[in-house]
Amino acid sequence: MNENKFFLHQIKHTSGNYDKGIVVKDTFEAAKQSYHAYLGAYAYGNNADTDYVSCLITDMYGNVIPGFGETWIAPAVEE
Repeated sequence: MNENKFFLHQIKHTSGNYDKGIVVKDTFEAAKQSYHAYLGAYAYGNNADTDYVSCLITDMYGNVIPGFGETWIAPAVEE
Protein backbone atom coordinates (compact mmCIF):
# COMPACT_ATOMS: atom_id res chain seq x y z
CA MET A 1 0.00 0.00 0.00
CA ASN A 2 1.62 3.26 -1.12
CA GLU A 3 -1.29 5.46 -0.15
CA ASN A 4 -1.04 7.73 2.87
CA LYS A 5 -3.77 9.68 4.61
CA PHE A 6 -3.34 12.26 7.35
CA PHE A 7 -5.50 12.67 10.44
CA LEU A 8 -6.09 15.94 12.23
CA HIS A 9 -6.96 15.29 15.88
CA GLN A 10 -8.95 18.18 17.36
CA ILE A 11 -10.07 18.81 20.95
CA LYS A 12 -11.44 22.02 22.43
CA HIS A 13 -13.18 23.04 25.64
CA THR A 14 -15.70 25.81 25.03
CA SER A 15 -18.34 27.11 27.45
CA GLY A 16 -17.90 24.07 29.71
CA ASN A 17 -18.21 21.47 26.94
CA TYR A 18 -15.57 19.36 25.26
CA ASP A 19 -15.75 18.92 21.51
CA LYS A 20 -13.48 16.47 19.73
CA GLY A 21 -13.01 14.91 16.36
CA ILE A 22 -10.64 13.51 13.80
CA VAL A 23 -10.64 14.90 10.28
CA VAL A 24 -9.21 12.84 7.40
CA LYS A 25 -7.05 14.68 4.86
CA ASP A 26 -5.65 13.31 1.61
CA THR A 27 -2.40 15.28 1.75
CA PHE A 28 -0.03 16.56 4.39
CA GLU A 29 -0.45 20.08 2.97
CA ALA A 30 -4.21 19.90 3.49
CA ALA A 31 -3.72 18.62 7.04
CA LYS A 32 -1.28 21.46 7.83
CA GLN A 33 -3.71 24.08 6.52
CA SER A 34 -6.51 22.70 8.69
CA TYR A 35 -4.19 22.42 11.71
CA HIS A 36 -3.27 26.10 11.51
CA ALA A 37 -6.87 27.14 10.82
CA TYR A 38 -8.18 25.24 13.87
CA LEU A 39 -5.59 26.69 16.21
CA GLY A 40 -6.12 30.15 14.73
CA ALA A 41 -9.86 29.96 15.25
CA TYR A 42 -9.93 28.62 18.82
CA ALA A 43 -6.53 28.90 20.56
CA TYR A 44 -4.49 31.87 21.80
CA GLY A 45 -7.56 33.66 23.15
CA ASN A 46 -9.11 34.05 19.68
CA ASN A 47 -12.38 32.61 20.98
CA ALA A 48 -13.24 34.12 24.37
CA ASP A 49 -15.35 31.11 25.41
CA THR A 50 -12.61 28.54 24.65
CA ASP A 51 -10.05 27.81 27.37
CA TYR A 52 -8.41 24.62 26.07
CA VAL A 53 -7.36 23.50 22.59
CA SER A 54 -5.30 20.50 21.51
CA CYS A 55 -4.47 19.63 17.92
CA LEU A 56 -2.08 17.21 16.24
CA ILE A 57 -1.47 15.48 12.94
CA THR A 58 -0.83 11.77 12.49
CA ASP A 59 -0.60 9.62 9.38
CA MET A 60 -2.29 6.33 8.60
CA TYR A 61 0.80 4.42 9.79
CA GLY A 62 0.46 5.82 13.31
CA ASN A 63 3.25 8.36 13.05
CA VAL A 64 2.80 11.62 14.94
CA ILE A 65 4.08 14.30 12.57
CA PRO A 66 6.89 16.22 14.34
CA GLY A 67 6.19 19.92 14.81
CA PHE A 68 2.43 19.51 14.37
CA GLY A 69 1.15 18.86 17.86
CA GLU A 70 0.13 21.65 20.18
CA THR A 71 -1.92 22.13 23.32
CA TRP A 72 -3.01 25.59 24.40
CA ILE A 73 -4.51 26.34 27.82
CA ALA A 74 -5.86 29.79 28.62
CA PRO A 75 -3.88 31.58 31.30
CA ALA A 76 -5.47 31.67 34.72
CA VAL A 77 -7.35 34.88 35.42
CA GLU A 78 -6.02 36.65 38.48
CA GLU A 79 -8.64 37.99 40.85
